[in-house]
Amino acid sequence: MNKTTALLMLLYASLISCTSPPAPAIEWSCRNPFAEIACQGQDCSVALPGDYTPMELTLDSFGEISLCAYSGCWSGKAETISTTGNYFSVIALGLPWNGTDGAVSDISATINMETAMATIITYGFAQPMSCKVS
Repeated sequence: MNKTTALLMLLYASLISCTSPPAPAIEWSCRNPFAEIACQGQDCSVALPGDYTPMELTLDSFGEISLCAYSGCWSGKAETISTTGNYFSVIALGLPWNGTDGAVSDISATINMETAMATIITYGFAQPMSCKVS
């Protein structure tokens, strides 16, 4: 083995040891079992427990999102993923509905990673939620 080959092998080995595998996605699971807020135009209404099935938001740090409500879920990948300070936000456009009687929807979700509180805006809903890391 000549000096050049030995140096290249040493350089290659040092580069491999400096790289690390990508970090796994952080996944949050969020819901609000206490109230559901729906808005149309300038009017909003609040449904209380027993009058609705709580939505469930699942969101990961790579932008995979699923928002389930009633008989199905909107699921897909967010186009916009942003972290600023304690806030992690995604915007997902045109997510398909996998249940019955649903339409494609856009979803905006923001999680305060320090307080584990989230807000979502979509398809007539403006919903606060509490979250936990899954």
